[in-house]
Formats: sequence, C-alpha cells, structure tokens
Amino acid sequence: MRPSVFIIALLLLIACTPAVTPTSSLPDCTGDTSQALAAYSPSTRNTFVTLREGRFAVDDQPLNVRGVNYYPARSPWRRFLTQSDLSEVERELTLLRVAEFNTLRLFLWNAALFQCPPAGVTPKVDAFTRLDTIIQAAASQGFYLIMTLNDLPDLDVFPLYTNPVHVQAQTRFIVERYQAEPAILAWDLRNEGDIDYGSIASFGQGRFNRDVVLNWLRDNSALVRSLDSNHLITAGWLHYSHDTAPYVDFISFHHWEDAERLRQRTAEIRSQTEKPILLQEFGYSTFQRTPEEQARLIREVVEASEALNLTGWLIWAAFDFPLDATCIPPACPSADNAEHHFGIWQSDYTPKPIVEWLLNR
Repeated sequence: MRPSVFIIALLLLIACTPAVTPTSSLPDCTGDTSQALAAYSPSTRNTFVTLREGRFAVDDQPLNVRGVNYYPARSPWRRFLTQSDLSEVERELTLLRVAEFNTLRLFLWNAALFQCPPAGVTPKVDAFTRLDTIIQAAASQGFYLIMTLNDLPDLDVFPLYTNPVHVQAQTRFIVERYQAEPAILAWDLRNEGDIDYGSIASFGQGRFNRDVVLNWLRDNSALVRSLDSNHLITAGWLHYSHDTAPYVDFISFHHWEDAERLRQRTAEIRSQTEKPILLQEFGYSTFQRTPEEQARLIREVVEASEALNLTGWLIWAAFDFPLDATCIPPACPSADNAEHHFGIWQSDYTPKPIVEWLLNR
C-alpha cells in the first residue's frame, strides 16, 4: 500500500511517458543484451531455500523469516538502483544484521535497470552493477533476499498485464542473471497486483479485470519457473492473497491493521488454501502514532504471527526517509507525511523503541 499513489504516479510519469504518442504495436526490445555488463558471480553459499512440511528450510534446518522491507534511508524508491551510496548500504546492512534480521525484501524497477523502450533490452550497466553489489553485500552478511519484480511497472503505455514482449525479455534477463544465487529466497512476481483489479477502490485504481491480472500472474509464474528451478515463487498481494495460490509456492500478504485482524485474515486465507503463509509487509508510521504505540503494535503482530505458525514476517520499513530523499525535483523537499516515518530506525539511524524489544527477544 506504499509508496503513496501520488508518488507512484509521478515516478511513472517521469519514467514511462514516451516522446511521441504510442501506436498499438510494441517496441522492438529484442536487441543485444551483452553490452559491457560483467557476468554475475554468485555468493559462495551452497544451499538454496526450500519448503519442507510447510516451512522454509536450508540444509534441512528450519528458516523462520525475521525481516524488513529494505530501501536505503537516503535512496528509497526510484533512487534505489540509480543513486544508492554503497558504503551507506553496507553500514545499514550491518545495523540490520546486529539486530538479528535474517531476510530483506528488495524492489526491482525495470525502468531503472533497462534502456527499453525504445533501445531494446539493454541493461543499464551502472544500475545492474549496483544491484549486484547490494545482493553480494547482503549475502556476505548472511541475509536471504525476496526479490520483488515488476515494482512500479508501466500500466499505461505498454501495460504490464498485456504481457509486453520487452517486459518478458527483461524478466528473463533478471531471472537468468541471478538464478544461481543461493542468497535469494524467492522471486516475488508483483507488489500488490490486487490493487490493479480493485482491492482498494479509494485508490482510484482497479482499472484491470481480475482475470486479466491473474492470467498475467499465471503466465509470468510459468515463465520464471521455466528459467529458474532453484528459487521459490510468491506474489505479495494486499487483500486477495488467496487469489495467488495456484501460481505460487507460498502465500505472501500485506497487513496494516492490528493483531486481532491478523488472526482473522490468517484464518480466512487458510480456509482458501493449504499453502504456507508469509506476512510479507506490515508496519505503522510514527507520523500518526507515537514511537511507543508503533512498538506495541509491531510487538503484538509479531507475537500473533508466530503463534499462528506463519513462515515469518517482514516489517515495513527499516528506516525513515528524509524529505529530500523522496522528492522529485524541482518539488523538493517533499511535503512531510506518513510515508516518511514507517521506519524502525530514524533516518539518522537512531533506533525507535521497537528495536530494543527485537534485540532482546
């Protein structure tokens, strides 16, 4: 349910508006992808994450996900793959590891990674090199990664759900590049795709038919499975999480309410599917609540998710975002709002009260 619709709209306008009115034909995005990009070197781990008896496992040992949705404090959203300071990323990963988190969810935005359209599926070397380095840095510190594909996609010019040829080729490039990386726990095929078929009417979205979105999910899942037999597949839906069950290895759902509602929602999902369930996104902004109230709500949801035997949980988000890190020039700094204050650390890395509780569990 984040970033805000206003931010998403601005990002897509900048990234995806063509210089000319598009025709009904798709661009030719089947060009050479070799460029000067070096091959990716996987980390030295030997074992991929699997599912055993409804739980994540590594070397037959259970893996209980304890994670965060991660953007660098000063490089959220569109800046993540284009401007991240890698020394700051290293510092942040160390902070997260000391707090005993073991899983990060990362977000891949194709417009930042590829020069297409109209140049073909040509990787942006700087962006992929930055992503390589972040993955390798996370792997070296023992993190597992949920890699979210198709975040902030084009829904207007070449809509994602029409399965444009160039988007399929971009997906193929990403998945094949990282298919041998054991630190990747799963491919997450789309962030909150159910919003696109109306799970939140107040967002003014729901422009696509439910069957169109789910048929896309079916086809994209099949594509990823055909390319990569090493990694699990999921899709992080906001409300209609059970809709994804035929196409994923485990259910991922997002939750912004309290622990009692979490218990109700888990029961609802389990009435629809027997697949394992991950609480992939939840959190509370200290723009609207006190840090102490944030701590209480996170604590109650974590305890409830563990009592419900979910496969784990990931907090949104690791860090608050400074107002000058989220703005789009010349409209800088951003107006302050709840989106900037979901972190469990402030943007200067001062911990909020929930961090102490997590450290002492």
